[in-house]
Amino acid sequence: MKVTVFDFTGIYENESFDFCKREGFRSLFVDLKDISGTNCICDDYAFEEIRKRIIASENTLNVQGGSGELSFRFFDNGNYHYMSRILMNATVPFDLVVFDHHPDMKWTSYGEILSCGCWVLSALKNISELSRVYIVGADKALMEEAYADNPEYKDRVFYFEDCMSLRQMLETTEDAAQSIYISVDKDVLSRDELITNWDQGEMTLEELKEGLSFLKAHYGENIVAVDVCGECAPDDPDAFSEKGFDAGNRINAAIMDAFS
Repeated sequence: MKVTVFDFTGIYENESFDFCKREGFRSLFVDLKDISGTNCICDDYAFEEIRKRIIASENTLNVQGGSGELSFRFFDNGNYHYMSRILMNATVPFDLVVFDHHPDMKWTSYGEILSCGCWVLSALKNISELSRVYIVGADKALMEEAYADNPEYKDRVFYFEDCMSLRQMLETTEDAAQSIYISVDKDVLSRDELITNWDQGEMTLEELKEGLSFLKAHYGENIVAVDVCGECAPDDPDAFSEKGFDAGNRINAAIMDAFS
């Protein structure tokens, strides 16, 4: 497995990422703390600079060998979920599965500038290979608002309250793409599991793991990549509690274990 860690806030200095050191894993740490214009909104300068560093990191991992491996990308807290949009570079038709308490389908007041709150819309509009989006665990009221604001995508965006509903659909539909891209924001999980820097859903870690394990079994080698965000804020008063850094690290490991 290939693991790339993109650090915007320094949060990962408090997480061991010891699971990346297992035999057969190849990992790379990319420091992005010096890039301005990245918090929630990604301006044009930040977009281009991030892309340069992504290309450099991919070249480094490719030199190490192991083509064809499943790629995991971790990128800090939910303010940087737009990284999934930047990282999407599939060359075949694919569906996007998003585990998130928020639909991320609302343009900013500045227009169509990329942000953590509109990256799904940006992907739908600009990535021709993207067929459908499956959003799992989002707040129902926010999904209703997303559908009302974006009726042109009602036939491409599908909402599921839980992982079982997604599984039932994928097991019966004939319209899904053969490949999927998975993006997880850990704020889909209950605060009983961990603390993030956003309001959170009610999903348990076991439910998330079962959903991811199903996707691994269902799609096999046709998983484009797995992205993960949703760390707590470094200055959160509970960051050093059992639901802070330690929980974030443990859940990151559990997500990867679902694909092993």
